[in-house]
Amino acid sequence: MAYPPEFLKLVDEFIDLANRLAEQVNDGEVSAAILFAAGRYNAFNFLSHNGAAHDRAKAVEFYVVEYRKALDSNLDGVVGPVVKTQG
Repeated sequence: MAYPPEFLKLVDEFIDLANRLAEQVNDGEVSAAILFAAGRYNAFNFLSHNGAAHDRAKAVEFYVVEYRKALDSNLDGVVGPVVKTQG
C-alpha cells in the first residue's frame, strides 16, 4: 500500500514531537501517551461528527483494525525502516 506524501508528512510531525518528548521523559511513557491521545482524538472526532450510540461498536472495530494494520505495516518496514541503522 502506498501512502500519500502529505499523509506521511503529518505522521513524521507526530514522530518528531514524540522524539523530542522522549528526550525529556521515558520513551515508554511517550508511547503510551501517543496511544492514549490517538484514542482521545478519535473518540472526539467520532462523537463530534454525530456518532450515534449504535455506531460505537463499528467505530471501535474500525479504529482497532486500522491501528493493527498500521502497527503490522511498520513492524514489517512497509513504509521504511522504523529504526535507522547507524553508519
